[in-house]
Amino acid sequence: GLLSGGSYPILLPTMAAAHYLIGMDVGSTTVKAVVVDAATDSMVWHEYQRHETRQPEKVLEFLKRIDDEVYGVRAAIQSGAVRVFITGSGGMGIAPRIGAKFVQEVNAVCLAVEKVHPAAGSVIELGGQDAKIIVFKEDPETGRKQKIPSMNDKCAGGTGRFMEIVAEALHVPLSEIGPLSLQSTKALPFSATCAAFGRGAAV
Repeated sequence: GLLSGGSYPILLPTMAAAHYLIGMDVGSTTVKAVVVDAATDSMVWHEYQRHETRQPEKVLEFLKRIDDEVYGVRAAIQSGAVRVFITGSGGMGIAPRIGAKFVQEVNAVCLAVEKVHPAAGSVIELGGQDAKIIVFKEDPETGRKQKIPSMNDKCAGGTGRFMEIVAEALHVPLSEIGPLSLQSTKALPFSATCAAFGRGAAV
């Protein structure tokens, strides 16, 4: 059944003694969290918010909400039936304080893509202040899929923050940038190597 909890409806697990997996991504600008019923592999709770440079506080807020809003999670914690995984630039320092296993960002993305989109040949993931490209290639000798990652973490060029800066300069909501770009009839020279230069080009 469904309960109304927080921003999203909460799906009650069908099993008497639920086993949950909690995943958190503590990034440079936001925290994302998801709770999965391990028996059905279904998502029962999720949230995505800016942390305003208060990463630990936002993680604690989410954990308290999960405790309050997800049916049976407290009993599952007490019985040891909950596993917590955390990734992102702020995840390593928080992991030991909440009993979570830290997973490096590129590994987390690869695991997710291999599960949800196993036929994908490449992935581009734009973070708040970095960008990752992962190419999947099959090893001709073993037949196993190789992962070739590349990451820009030196500046904000081409990242989520870059997109926010451009949207702010154009006085356009970030959610409208994509649809507007599809209406374009002419390509304009635009620097994507630096957020500061990109803002100058936008105005």
